[in-house]
Amino acid sequence: MKRIILTGASSGIGKATASLLIAQGNRVCLLSRSIGMEHRDSGREIAMRCDVRDYASVQSVSDRLKKEWGGVDVLINNAGLGYFDSVLNGKIEEWHNMFDTNVKGLLNCIHAFLPDLISSGGHILNIGSVASHQVFPNSGVYCATKHAVFAISEAIRLELPDKVRVTTISPGSVNTPFIRSTSNEEMLKQYKDYFAAGLSPEAVAQQILHAINAPEESVITEIIIRPNRRMK
Repeated sequence: MKRIILTGASSGIGKATASLLIAQGNRVCLLSRSIGMEHRDSGREIAMRCDVRDYASVQSVSDRLKKEWGGVDVLINNAGLGYFDSVLNGKIEEWHNMFDTNVKGLLNCIHAFLPDLISSGGHILNIGSVASHQVFPNSGVYCATKHAVFAISEAIRLELPDKVRVTTISPGSVNTPFIRSTSNEEMLKQYKDYFAAGLSPEAVAQQILHAINAPEESVITEIIIRPNRRMK
C-alpha cells in the first residue's frame, strides 16, 4: 500500500487514475479546486479542496498528511489546463493561467512534498504531453508549459537519482473535458472531434499505474502514449 497525492483528481485522467489506485488498495489523497470538494475521508480515500496555484493551500495539505499519514510515497502532478489560440490572438490571462497551473502549481506541489518523498524514497509522476517535445500551431504557450514540466522532471532525475524516482507521463490527445477550456469558438470547433477520438482517460491511468508499480530496481523515466488512429 502506498500513500499517494493526486492533483486534478475530479475529472478526466485524474478521476480514472484515482479509481485504479484505490482499487489496488492504496491510500489516496484527491486534490481538486472544482466540484465543491471540501473534505471527505473514507479511510482509504481523502478528498480535499486545494488550488495548486496557492502554495499555502498545498503546504497545508502537506502538513496535514504528515500528521495523519506520517508522510507520502507518491506525488502525481496531474492538474493542468490548456487553451487553443494563436499567438496573435491569445489572451494574456489565459497564458498566465496555463503557466500558473501547469508550471507554478506543479512546482508548489514538488516543493511542499519533496522532503517527505525523499524520506520515504518516493516517486514523483509529472503529467506532461507529447507537447513536451513538439510545438504545435495554436497551442504554443501550452506547449511551453509542458516543455517546462519535462525539464523539471529531468532536473529532479539528474540531481536526486538516489533520493526519489521521477517519471514523466506524456500522452497525446485524450478524450477528457480538457478541450472545453478553449474560449476561441473557431478553435474549439476545429479540435473538438480530434480530442473526442483520442485516448481514453483509463488508458493513460493504466500507464501511470505501470510506472508506479515498476520494480524498485528500475525507474521508468518517461512514457509517451498516443491514440491508435487505426482503431478510430
